[in-house]
Amino acid sequence: MTAKTNDASPSDKRVLAVLHRMIMDGELAPGSKISEVSVADMFDVSRTPARLALRALEVEGLIKKRDGRGFTVQEFNLGDIKHAYEVRGVLEGLAAGTLAKAGMSASVEATLREVIGAMDAALEAETDTGAKIAGYQDGNVAFHETIMRQCGNDYIGFAFDRMETLPMVKLGTVVFSGDKPEQDLMRLRLGNMQHRLIYDAISKRDPQRAESIMREHANQTLVYSALFTGKDDT
Repeated sequence: MTAKTNDASPSDKRVLAVLHRMIMDGELAPGSKISEVSVADMFDVSRTPARLALRALEVEGLIKKRDGRGFTVQEFNLGDIKHAYEVRGVLEGLAAGTLAKAGMSASVEATLREVIGAMDAALEAETDTGAKIAGYQDGNVAFHETIMRQCGNDYIGFAFDRMETLPMVKLGTVVFSGDKPEQDLMRLRLGNMQHRLIYDAISKRDPQRAESIMREHANQTLVYSALFTGKDDT
């Protein structure tokens, strides 16, 4: 368990990532009741990160507000999520390839370089795992959002918006095992290496390589989730 903290941001992101995993692997089964108090007690954090994590889970459709206090875990189909991830991978790959073909503006290039560097710094900082995850996820969202929204084809983003509310499909979602911090940090470092490869392909105006690497990278969250849960729908 983590120590109580007044810094909501890293706690919120860690609590959210672990709750994602608990719902995905059935530890929090469909129909289970969950509340700010129970989450705060579970993770030994204040109610602020618990509340923010539950709000994010509600937006993603993994939990639903009850008539009284608290939430209920929703039933979902892992196969449906897998299919949605496949579509997301195609759209993100298309966005990366389109940006590589068109070329980056100076502002997009600066943003991508900055967030890649920020993710490296977050992972190497002398902080706890929760803070590392928080710093990484902020950069991860910015990286994927920048490519999707600034690729030069607005219809790619419009198509993605129709599926963004599905569980765990949001750009930059990170699945965190919760009980294997070194393994989590290792795969996040690998993820940022992939970001560098994507950036390199885009900067060299290589659309096929950019699309291929991005599609592989975009599908990794579901792959890691399957490894954590032991479920494989392939």
